[in-house]
Amino acid sequence: MGNFRPLPTKCWIKYLTEMGFRFSRSKGSHHQYSKPGKRPIPVWQDEKQIPAFHLKTGCTTIGVSLEDLYKWADKNC
Repeated sequence: MGNFRPLPTKCWIKYLTEMGFRFSRSKGSHHQYSKPGKRPIPVWQDEKQIPAFHLKTGCTTIGVSLEDLYKWADKNC
């Protein structure tokens, strides 16, 4: 499957904020990041890493590819 790995939570949050998402609310262990015109992205704030499947779902919601995320993460995290 190639490059399908988890990322640190801090890196994922940094990517979301760079893509224009902002913290909107907290519910239980999940924090919501939202952007006008897009669905909110839930983030497990208490976990050290975000599983690759959740990253893929988030990227689909944002409208970018998982490969773009990994390229960005290799340069910025």
